[in-house]
Amino acid sequence: MAHGSKIDGIGGVFFKSTDPDKQAAFYKKHFDISLGSWLHQNAGPSVVAAFKSETSYFGPAENRFMINLRVTDIDALMASLKADGVTELGYDDEEYGRFFRFLDPEGNAIELWQPPEGDLPEE
Repeated sequence: MAHGSKIDGIGGVFFKSTDPDKQAAFYKKHFDISLGSWLHQNAGPSVVAAFKSETSYFGPAENRFMINLRVTDIDALMASLKADGVTELGYDDEEYGRFFRFLDPEGNAIELWQPPEGDLPEE
């Protein structure tokens, strides 16, 4: 890892929905989380893994998720990814931090997130 940055957690999971209100009610009912609100987590391990393309583990074959990876040095990672020629989807610098979106080699949407220094803004 020549650039010195590392992933230090999952920043979020984002998905498309034909009925976001229905989805929000489902997640609130079954998991007691409010979609779009901060979910504070305990420190602990996370996993990033590649599954065989034939897996049914994720349900339908369509790509419906974007993985958000919390990182410590977004500039170093962006430089490394751009040098490898990834397809860039966008970059944002907001009050919630800095974000870089791109496609992985199989076309999966990935977002890197470097949170701001200090506390996150209120919801």
